[in-house]
Amino acid sequence: MSRLGLARARYLLGTAGMLAALTVLAAGPKAHPKAIPKPPLDFSGTWTLDPTASRNVSSQMQGAVLSVRQKGNRIWISPVKAEGGPRPHILAEEVVADARPYEKALGPAGKGLVTAGWARDGQSLWIEVAAGPPEKPGEAIQRSVWRLSRDRQVWVRDSVSLSPGHSGRARLVFRKRKA
Repeated sequence: MSRLGLARARYLLGTAGMLAALTVLAAGPKAHPKAIPKPPLDFSGTWTLDPTASRNVSSQMQGAVLSVRQKGNRIWISPVKAEGGPRPHILAEEVVADARPYEKALGPAGKGLVTAGWARDGQSLWIEVAAGPPEKPGEAIQRSVWRLSRDRQVWVRDSVSLSPGHSGRARLVFRKRKA
């Protein structure tokens, strides 16, 4: 091999070696998958509205019985139909408690932007819903805080609603049914 050919071969080997080293460096240390922390509260169960402990209960929530299933940060809520009773006027819903906003259908109100997350102290779940007409999407806001009693048998949902010319507060108190 000529000197020129030898120099070219060394250059190519050196370049290939440098590219291999850069590839290894770019990959960095292998990241270990992070375990998803367990949510601080679990709302799973069947819950009956306590009308005497609740305040400003909407007509749709009167006599409500809710089935809640929770897996991690995802919470599914479904109305339970009373035997022989009318079909409940409550919509089934899902709440994602990861503190990131997501668009959600809100029944007759159209769509809204929902953000839900766990309080820093781990004692509650906060939920904010921003809705309104397409030209004013955040015109109406509802903020809720969900808490469980120490014995996990009482679920309290405190809500504040704000919209142009109107504000309201509600407290819904649910008691857990025995399994």
